[in-house]
Amino acid sequence: MITTRFALIPGLLLTLGGCMTDVTVELTKAPFDATTQLTDGTTGATKEFLDPTTEFTSSTTPGALTDGRLLRAKRRATVFAMHTHENLRADIARGQGEYLASLASLTGVSAERWPEFQATMIDSYPSLFDQQLPKSQSTERVIDLAWAKGYGMPQPAVK
Repeated sequence: MITTRFALIPGLLLTLGGCMTDVTVELTKAPFDATTQLTDGTTGATKEFLDPTTEFTSSTTPGALTDGRLLRAKRRATVFAMHTHENLRADIARGQGEYLASLASLTGVSAERWPEFQATMIDSYPSLFDQQLPKSQSTERVIDLAWAKGYGMPQPAVK
């Protein structure tokens, strides 16, 4: 009887040890699995904001933007302008800079229209950044003006 107990105790300990290890591994992995499922990984989370023009450059028909892509592009430009408001303000005052160039890209201003876009933004600076305007309204004016010079312009007819 004593020999049977000695044989059962190590077997029981090995079995319980294996169960505890699996539980520990699962508890350790759970936060990482949940984060990956939530954000679809870091690449998926940042791609939505950092790569706004991919949808437009992959189109085979110029000017044919359907299924809400223009609306999403305008939302991205608005988010960008809200988060970089003071930097955009400085770039628009100078008429050049990386934030102004990014705004032009997000709103569809072509390279051919860049000089006209710069001039329009500089000339409109007083009304865009009036001290009486709240930041949200100022941003809305900036986006509306930039959008009018980009995707809001009529597209040339394709022959």
